[in-house]
Amino acid sequence: MSLTNDLMGLGFPAKQADAIGLNPIAAVTAAGTTTADATVLKKAQNYVNMTASGSDGVRLPTDMPLNKPYFVYNSSGSTGLVYPPTGGTINGGSTNAGLSTATLKFAMFIRYSTTGVNAILTA
Repeated sequence: MSLTNDLMGLGFPAKQADAIGLNPIAAVTAAGTTTADATVLKKAQNYVNMTASGSDGVRLPTDMPLNKPYFVYNSSGSTGLVYPPTGGTINGGSTNAGLSTATLKFAMFIRYSTTGVNAILTA
């Protein structure tokens, strides 16, 4: 996928470019041990390099758009968790349960409903 700024440089209107493009990679440090105290991603942080130090994690934003992918790469030496937006589920699991993302693994998240998020995790 292209970056939003690149699409605008090609003549796409800003709203259209934002709907289909990615933002530059954001370095985010995971925190907390539950969805309640995890680092909350911003809507614009749809391409994230996460560093985790154990059972900490990041939470997808509550204003995560439908059908727009969010990518999280765990570059740290510890497994990190990625939580759905508050009250949501990942791949039909338990409400607010995080997806374990191991060291040097990459996951893609797509919100398909108000509470549902699908995820694909690299092997």
